[in-house]
Amino acid sequence: MLNSTIQSIALAVNKVMTATYHACYSDAKEGDELVLLTAPLASTAEVQSLYEAGLIDIESALPAALHSLGCTAVEVAGAVKRRKQSDSSGTDSKLIEAQAQSKLGDADVALKSAQASKIAAETKVVEQQVAKTKAETKKISREATTPTPAPESLPDVANAITDPPNKK
Repeated sequence: MLNSTIQSIALAVNKVMTATYHACYSDAKEGDELVLLTAPLASTAEVQSLYEAGLIDIESALPAALHSLGCTAVEVAGAVKRRKQSDSSGTDSKLIEAQAQSKLGDADVALKSAQASKIAAETKVVEQQVAKTKAETKKISREATTPTPAPESLPDVANAITDPPNKK
C-alpha cells in the first residue's frame, strides 16, 4: 500500500512540476516534462513476485514495474492504456505472458551461456599462469640443485691477461 501511495504522489508531483515548468517557460516544447523518479521497490522481480502470487493485479503491477525501471509518467500511462485496450479487445493475455516468459527464458539461457564462456576463458588464462609458474619453479629448482663452481676452479683471468699462453 505504501509503494502505491508513493507512486501516486510521484505521478501527481510530476504533473505539477511539468505544469509549473510550462508556465515559467513559455518557449518550452509541448512534450517536455519534469519527472520525479522514485523506486520504492528494489526491482521488477519483486513486482513480478507480488503479481504472480496474486497480491496485486496487473493495473498495480504494470505501473510499479515500469516506474521502478525509470519510465516517465507518460510512458507508464501509455502502457496502462495499451494494456486496458488489449484486455477490452479480448487479446489473449495468457498467450502474451507466455511469449514474454519464453523470451525471458531465452535471454536467461543466453546470459548463462555467455557467463559459461567467460568462465571457460578465465579458466584457460589461470591454467596458462599455473603452467608458467610451474615452469619457473622447475627452473629455479634446477638452478638451486646445480652445484656452483668454486672460485679456485675458475681460470685465473687476471694472469691470463698479463701472461698470455704463447708468450715465452
